[in-house]
Amino acid sequence: MDGEWHVLPVDRDCVERLKRQLRLPSLLAHILFHRGLTEPEEAYRFLYPRLTYLYDPFLLKDMDKGIKRLYEAILKQERVVIYGDYDVDGLTGTAILYLFLRPLLPNIGCYIPHRLEEGYGLNAEAIKRIAGQGVTLLITTDCGSSDVEEVKLAKCLGMDVIIIDHHEVPPLSPPAYALINPKRPDCSFPFKELAGVGVTFNFLIALRQWLVREGFWSQETMPNLKEYLDLVALGTVADMVPLLDENRIFVKCGLEVLAHTHRPGLKALKAVSGLNHHLTTRDISFRLAPRLNAAGRMATPDTGLKLLITQDEKEAASLAQTLHALNKERQRVEERIWREAQLMLQETGQGVLAKEDWHPGVIGIVAGKLTEAFKRPILLVSLQGEEGRGSGRSIEGCDLFWILSQCEGYLKGYGGHKMAAGFTVEKKDLKEFTSQFEQIVKEVLKEVRPVKLPIDAEVNLTDLSPSFWSYLSFLPPYGFGNPEPIFCAKDLKVKSAFLLNERHLKLVVSQKNTSFEAIGFNFASFYPPPNPLQMAFVPYEEIWQNRRLYKLRIQAMKGSNA
Repeated sequence: MDGEWHVLPVDRDCVERLKRQLRLPSLLAHILFHRGLTEPEEAYRFLYPRLTYLYDPFLLKDMDKGIKRLYEAILKQERVVIYGDYDVDGLTGTAILYLFLRPLLPNIGCYIPHRLEEGYGLNAEAIKRIAGQGVTLLITTDCGSSDVEEVKLAKCLGMDVIIIDHHEVPPLSPPAYALINPKRPDCSFPFKELAGVGVTFNFLIALRQWLVREGFWSQETMPNLKEYLDLVALGTVADMVPLLDENRIFVKCGLEVLAHTHRPGLKALKAVSGLNHHLTTRDISFRLAPRLNAAGRMATPDTGLKLLITQDEKEAASLAQTLHALNKERQRVEERIWREAQLMLQETGQGVLAKEDWHPGVIGIVAGKLTEAFKRPILLVSLQGEEGRGSGRSIEGCDLFWILSQCEGYLKGYGGHKMAAGFTVEKKDLKEFTSQFEQIVKEVLKEVRPVKLPIDAEVNLTDLSPSFWSYLSFLPPYGFGNPEPIFCAKDLKVKSAFLLNERHLKLVVSQKNTSFEAIGFNFASFYPPPNPLQMAFVPYEEIWQNRRLYKLRIQAMKGSNA
């Protein structure tokens, strides 16, 4: 909290051009520049996202093939099953596809695999069961791009497969009827960072266009896809994709739909989450998404899907309560594992931690928290008999997938990416695996530079004018790829200071007759604060008793002479 700060450099000519052509305060132009928005037209689209800015969905490779095949299934009333992933992205993608297709294919079904028993992606035994039901078309959402053998099996059993996904596509791709994924090397879709639900929504846009052209509906009677954006926003934020380009449009427009949703399941989920106001991405990340994910982590994931697609308010209320209870149980389990793992890490100094009774559906969350706290890669292993199931998280500059690849001689299997990965290891190999993992991490960390707090601009409090605050409201929704802006100010006088709940520091700071209230969460160790002081902060708005208040959220602080 009191480490190095780094005021990000800017191209002054570029900032001046943005400021002049878009008529923006200088600080807003700084922020846009640091988000990579250097051209006025691009910056304008960022500030004022509209659904009309969405790309042509048929730019996605195989989109036309997938739509034609599904259209054939609709005409012939074939049996179709949607196979979705168990996380929020997969659940919402499955839900919007099911809700759109149900009036056209009354016998359509859904399948969500069990996280612990079946794992991620297509499952051979599930495919056999689905084929045995007379299904001739299988559509995936948020999975399938690397499931070569499973897609081959589906074809042998008489099913065509349409893959709708956003994960990396391996060199040997599955022999699907259509593989719709912006990350295909031969895909010309301009934006590659869609969530799975975003690819699925593009599929629905294309399908609706096709069906209108074929005379299914007139322009006046066709389904309103904007009503699906509550689910699209939910899945996009939960999957932590960059909130830029199409993702920003989906989330910005979707939050408005979600705030006034008529969907019984989402209304019930908001109620048990204590949400009845204008929603933000934080509400999705910390309240709605964890409850939907709790079913997959602690029980069966189809509970979350049922909630999203039900039309019955009583059923929705019951399902929401079930998810709420499962999330409380997940929090209790997570807290216990966190305490035990933290103690083990402090005692051993090792980043591979294993225990017999750790819940495999929760260890990934705890690994993430430990990684954030200790600034190094952490692996947690749930031991079950002679085998362990592991989940890990990493930091910038430490490629976890590569590190595991260097230890693969000790692993039964592994997968993931730079920042997160899963693996299986036999109990007898755990000691040797830990030793090699630690040795590699030690070498990698030597090359990792300490992370500095990035500052958008150094300011005086007088720069935070009414004009600045009015334009600041155009920057959300915040999230990965579009973080909240951080400023710093020097020589601030502390007019008052006290602690809240013995953990949080509350200040009133002033400079040149301008004062702001500032809150530092978990900044109790800085009480009493230096006076005068330097402070890095996020400016934010708060509504209290119908009044709009402008405040500062402390990110770091130190004495003026530090």
